[in-house]
Amino acid sequence: MDVFTRQDFDNFLKGYQSQLNEVAFWVDTDAIEGTVPAELEGTLLRNGPGLFEIGGKSISQPLDGDGQVSTFAIKNGRVFFRNRFVRTEALMREQEAQKMLYRGAFSVGNPAGGLFFNPFDFSVKGIANTSVLAFGGKLLALYERDLPYEMDAELKTIGHTDLGCSIDTPKFFGAHHRVELDAHGHERLVGFNASEEANSALVNFFEYDEDFRLLQKAMHRLPGASFGFFHDFLVTENYYVLLENPISLDLAKLLTRYMFGRACLAECLEYRDDRRTRVHLLRRPGRQGAEHAIAETEPFFSFHHVNAFEAPGGKVVIDTCAMKSGIKFDVGFEGASEAYYQQPAGRATLTRLVMDVATQQVTRHELAPDRAAELPSPLAPPRVGRAHTHQYLAASRVPGALKWGPQQGVMKVSVSPDWGVSAPAAPDGPRRAFWFPADRAAFAQEPVFVPRREAAREDDGWVLTLVYSATEHRTSLVILDAQSMKQVAAVHLPLHLPYGIHGSWSNTFFGPSKAFRPTSYCIKHGVSANGRPKYAK
Repeated sequence: MDVFTRQDFDNFLKGYQSQLNEVAFWVDTDAIEGTVPAELEGTLLRNGPGLFEIGGKSISQPLDGDGQVSTFAIKNGRVFFRNRFVRTEALMREQEAQKMLYRGAFSVGNPAGGLFFNPFDFSVKGIANTSVLAFGGKLLALYERDLPYEMDAELKTIGHTDLGCSIDTPKFFGAHHRVELDAHGHERLVGFNASEEANSALVNFFEYDEDFRLLQKAMHRLPGASFGFFHDFLVTENYYVLLENPISLDLAKLLTRYMFGRACLAECLEYRDDRRTRVHLLRRPGRQGAEHAIAETEPFFSFHHVNAFEAPGGKVVIDTCAMKSGIKFDVGFEGASEAYYQQPAGRATLTRLVMDVATQQVTRHELAPDRAAELPSPLAPPRVGRAHTHQYLAASRVPGALKWGPQQGVMKVSVSPDWGVSAPAAPDGPRRAFWFPADRAAFAQEPVFVPRREAAREDDGWVLTLVYSATEHRTSLVILDAQSMKQVAAVHLPLHLPYGIHGSWSNTFFGPSKAFRPTSYCIKHGVSANGRPKYAK
């Protein structure tokens, strides 16, 4: 296999089919290949788009699908599975109306119908489809342009939450967060939001204790960064870390195409390779260091970051997934083909940035230059903001700049924290290990590292990933040994889950505490005589 073919692309697209059934059941032992480790206890939480049509009309971009949360609760070698749509206000209204009512950030079209709508209305549908977090007794479905939706342990939607009035302006809570350990060994959740102003970006950071009490809130304005596309962030001991992408608003496209429903909002954002990518270090409240240090480097685009830490000599190290040839925001279902995977745009490679805070200089080193990699696993709390050696990412099966294809497996990269900092960035420094499913028509998703409770080493634990098989049209939970990258178990579901976006691990078991009868509900059911859907809460 040396190129991603049309057949491969068709197989990939099969994973973008709506999952209308909401189910809850113990996975039969006959459906488990290998042995689920007895020490592995807790829940893998996953979120992603689960519905790709509204009132019989397909949406044009999968990222705008309504959020569906899934849980794999693991205990005593058994797995309990559950999935449910997040009952957002938008989903409930559209199911009642059986037609599209809201704009999507990535979908083209005017939901209200007609030829004209206000091009300066930048509101988009709240779909709660990007990530899911269990922390401080709350289970939250996240989408970066909305407040979190709280759910209970059975994934029933409770409703919007402003987290104890801590989120005010704007009413957003980002899809990405970091859970670190404080100086006393307690977990601390750090979240953020970002919004556009006339000539700057407004960014808020929030820090919560283990009971979800707000400890710190910090607001920063970043001049000239209105469209920096801050999807993710990082923390170190003393800093919040943001990467400002070289993006500008294409006003002509906004006025001539978006206003007539011929372009989506994201499509009006233009990657500029004549601008520089900027690194922002923003001092955390009560910490040490520069109040706001800025450095520039050659242009690249980054959605997702691995980790950052402070190194000797006044340096900050940032590992991120960098797209050197930028990104295109106009890729949807219509007109898509395998040709998208035969161009450099959108191809991210694992990259290390080393910033000297005093001189504001940045050096860049690629840790895995020939392999497309994205969706890095969240690090375990003891390593967040601190020096790390190991990282796990979803990776392309085929190496090479123009042959990469979508993510199909998991790549482990191991490299010394001082590589490229105080030690030379030798090409043979980073060590890589891979796992790919035997089936070529199978596609792995974001890996999630789960440390062993009494871990002796940083990579002592397991890596969990969901794998969609187009051949069998079903999804499996694959458990890998994090040190050897060998498969330990595969938990095969009798149904498929559309490709998810982000997930997390909780040490809490979100399964039933007593005997449980399997349940199933299809959202197309419950239609009354007059044809109006009664969408169950």
